[in-house]
Amino acid sequence: MLRRFRERLNAAAGRGRRCWFWAAVVVLLGAMGAAQVTSALQETQIWDEAIHIAAGYSYLKTGDYRLNREHPPLAKLLSGAMLLPLDPELPLDSEAWKKADGVEFGDLFLYKNRVDPETMLFRARAAIMALTLALGLALALWTRQKFGPAAGIAALFLFAFDPNLIAHGHYVTSDVAATAFIFLATLAWERYLQTQRRRDLVVSGIVLGLALISKFSAIFLVPVLAVLYWLRRWQLGPGRLSLRRFAAATATVGAISIAVIALAYGPESIRCWSGPKLRQVVDPSTLIGKVLFQTGKRLGLPAHPYLAGISDLAFHNKVGHEAYLMGMQSREGWWYYFPVVFAVKTSLSVIALLVLSIAIALRPANPRKIPFHWIVLLLPPLVYFAFCMGSNINIGVRHLLPIYPFLYAAIAGAIAGAARRWRILSAALMLVLVIESASIHPHYLAFFNAAAGGPENGPNYLVDSNLDWGQDLKNLKNYLDRNGFDKVCISYFGRSSMEYYRFEYTDLPRTDEPKRQAEADCIGAISVTSLHGVYVGKNAYSWLLERKPIAKIGYSIYVYDLRKQALK
Repeated sequence: MLRRFRERLNAAAGRGRRCWFWAAVVVLLGAMGAAQVTSALQETQIWDEAIHIAAGYSYLKTGDYRLNREHPPLAKLLSGAMLLPLDPELPLDSEAWKKADGVEFGDLFLYKNRVDPETMLFRARAAIMALTLALGLALALWTRQKFGPAAGIAALFLFAFDPNLIAHGHYVTSDVAATAFIFLATLAWERYLQTQRRRDLVVSGIVLGLALISKFSAIFLVPVLAVLYWLRRWQLGPGRLSLRRFAAATATVGAISIAVIALAYGPESIRCWSGPKLRQVVDPSTLIGKVLFQTGKRLGLPAHPYLAGISDLAFHNKVGHEAYLMGMQSREGWWYYFPVVFAVKTSLSVIALLVLSIAIALRPANPRKIPFHWIVLLLPPLVYFAFCMGSNINIGVRHLLPIYPFLYAAIAGAIAGAARRWRILSAALMLVLVIESASIHPHYLAFFNAAAGGPENGPNYLVDSNLDWGQDLKNLKNYLDRNGFDKVCISYFGRSSMEYYRFEYTDLPRTDEPKRQAEADCIGAISVTSLHGVYVGKNAYSWLLERKPIAKIGYSIYVYDLRKQALK
């Protein structure tokens, strides 16, 4: 009788723990979703969004993937699918479509349509927001499985209040899709290496394929997963994971991933066989381009858009991308760009938790006896971070997003096994994260930690998608209307329509236009990316740097009073 009572009591306690876990998951995901929705509703489209939205919808409606081939299609397809019930028109008779001009076509699609632009924008963003929340749920469940319920909640807590994930988790770009499927592909492979079951191998191939069609940078997973296999074999001994099994597993995963890629490109995967050959469209001046050229030549491969896109990315990396760091500008970037980005864009509470976790976990251990899930949590983000540091494309913390789910699971795992005093300290630091996150609401893109001086000091470190991506045009209009300013002289870094938001404006005078400066009699507004000379010429608007702005709209647009009466 007593034993039965204890069993029932334990069962009830287990149900209570499960209820507590799921209640916390619902609350945290609800808080993150609310932060994303309220932010999304207040912001205009960022620079790239109309391009991605229009491209994804055109893929679904026409089967023609001519637009925006430099990014794989998954995120675009998901967002485009959200527009199908609205049935917006596609300007297929436009010159932009004929020329495959994604920028112009995106503008036409979003702002010259019978469906309201903001309705389409929010619908498309909803797909990315849902994917972000699904990633948070997967993170919580996996961390709970490996380290316990409290660790699962801790990992989700860090994820849900991360300003960078909240920000980029409500924009239509490929960054969050890549973050989600890079993490899930790694976990799926880890599961296969643990169970060695065929169904887990199939799942691994599918999820790897989804990662590869999220963003081309996910290719880094191919060597990482191979290394994880051999590390697991080293731990278990050669009898469990043989060379023959490795060959069979990689062939299976590779074949499934290729099938996923082919399906994602739909008719293009068939149509490409009647078009030019791969060797005719790739640039062999890069290492990747040379490999694709030689492989395509020997095997007679067609110019599939996925392979052509990889070549385009390699060439983009070769020529570089205009970048800004701490007042400097460069096309080749800096090896230390991403370490600086991580240092100033990651919340101080997370950095403190990371240091604390390293201190807790750093102890002598036999490498063969280290739990394999720790290797899975540490190797991929380290390789990816090194991969980013070697890149010549230095444009934002969004390229670092894939490391954060691994980081949060690792921090939660380390804390779960720590002494009580460290767990109490960790809980206090998590509460600080809530304060950090709440303090920037709803302008999450502009988050910089307190050590960097906060968002007010952000432009001294970074601009572009770290701070200013064109998201605050509607907020600027609201500011002008509240203060009775009818006209504005503006230099805007973005693609949102001035006509749609009913601006009366003229171009802001540049530094090399002293006559226009002297004649200016207006409220001036400028995006901080332009203010610091990125994409427009280094000193294009340096004359304004000597003046004090009267307002900062969402930290991304600075407003100056250039009226004659104000300058007297």
